[in-house]
Amino acid sequence: MKVVAMAGGTGSAKLLRGLSRLPVDLTVVANVGDNFWAYGAYVCPDVDIACYTLAGKADPRGWGLEGDTFEALGSFASLGLETWFRLGDRDLAVCMARTEMMRRGSSLTDATDRIRRSLGVRCRVLPVTDQPVETRLETPLGDLHLQEFWVRERGRPAVRKVRYEGAARAKVAGGVKKAIEGADRVIICPANPVTSVGPMTAVPGFIGLLSRTEARVVALSPMVGRRPVSGPAGKLLRATGVRPDSLGVAGAYSRFLDALLVSERDAPLKSSVEELGVKCALTDTLMRTPGDEARLARELVEA
Repeated sequence: MKVVAMAGGTGSAKLLRGLSRLPVDLTVVANVGDNFWAYGAYVCPDVDIACYTLAGKADPRGWGLEGDTFEALGSFASLGLETWFRLGDRDLAVCMARTEMMRRGSSLTDATDRIRRSLGVRCRVLPVTDQPVETRLETPLGDLHLQEFWVRERGRPAVRKVRYEGAARAKVAGGVKKAIEGADRVIICPANPVTSVGPMTAVPGFIGLLSRTEARVVALSPMVGRRPVSGPAGKLLRATGVRPDSLGVAGAYSRFLDALLVSERDAPLKSSVEELGVKCALTDTLMRTPGDEARLARELVEA
């Protein structure tokens, strides 16, 4: 079975680990909306956490490499640079290598492929687009990049509006188009619908690919009740006028979604989700152990 997983963030990384243990041909399509320039390097957090996780080298905190050191960050601080965006030394080396590859003419897709191969990752990891797309938030503190909002400001400012800068000029990467057209299943990981899935669907043509594919498109809701399992999804769904629960997620994806797995605690929402034309299955959606990751991966493949 050919499976395409749309991924962004730590919840997605856990599910990718489960999917990688199944006998499937896996391709990961990663969000680029949180890509960010830091310390002169092009940082791709969702691309990298997918690669690090699939390589078995991710830090348990959900970002960076396990056992990394922070000598460079200390030197940056001593030189008076802001260091709120924490990159370990080996993580920074990956970002610097990607920057150099792109400076020499490689696309983000090609640079990502070289990085994942160097880490020993067997499945394909593809950025959704090779063009720059940034998730920007309008707040009382001004216009903030997602990293400034979530990392520097710890998600505290009110959010008035979300936009995906550069998305209108972007193109779906060729490898992504081919993967979705040839897939048997497209799985939307339990990523933030606004900041991980939203930048992908904002790229012209991407929703059309999902709508036309013969693959079954299934998703794992990142919400339990009106709270996300992690991250600022609830706050950002409200800011974009979407209900901050699994019914809101179903509505946001309904144009292309066939089935949604939601928490057993959200059983009262099942009939409302299915009124949208989306099959709704109830399960334990929390990934506490590797067994949970594998179980949910199987349920999604079979949904």
